[in-house]
Amino acid sequence: MPWTVLLFAAGSMAIPAPSILLVPPHPSSQEDPIYIECTAPQGFPGANFTLYQGEKVVQLLQAPVDQLRVTFNLSGGWEAAGGTFHCQYGVLGEHRQPQLSDLSEPVHVSFPVPTWILALSLSLAGALLLAGLVTAAVVIRKVKVKEMQKKRERESCWAQGNFTTTDMSFDNSLFAIST
Repeated sequence: MPWTVLLFAAGSMAIPAPSILLVPPHPSSQEDPIYIECTAPQGFPGANFTLYQGEKVVQLLQAPVDQLRVTFNLSGGWEAAGGTFHCQYGVLGEHRQPQLSDLSEPVHVSFPVPTWILALSLSLAGALLLAGLVTAAVVIRKVKVKEMQKKRERESCWAQGNFTTTDMSFDNSLFAIST
């Protein structure tokens, strides 16, 4: 009752914000329902509650005449996509004029990453890493084999050396001898 008296005295001032919380069971996937509870302060039973996702209105609920809270049930579809939710309530004020509360604190709804996605991404990363290591090992091995082959050729006694033609040339011509 004290808020009601204060509300009449204040006229058009905003009324206190509701509290908001995510009710168990918490969703583990986007197919699971989301339960969000909004509670008005003492003195505001039977209020009309609005649930927002970002700035978009998601649902409207009225609390029973003797209750301060409502529980929003978001199941399936775009409503259960997760994100940031706020709630607000309204009551009839002075001269039966509707008055809205401030927005509640935000509640963030997110879904855990499925373990198969984590395992798949880790296995793909592992496979790429393994492929990279195998490729590097094969390239290094080929380079070493070529170097060994060149070394063997240089050290072989049967290998043909590079000789200049002037060193090994000889003249096989006949000279005429005059008498």
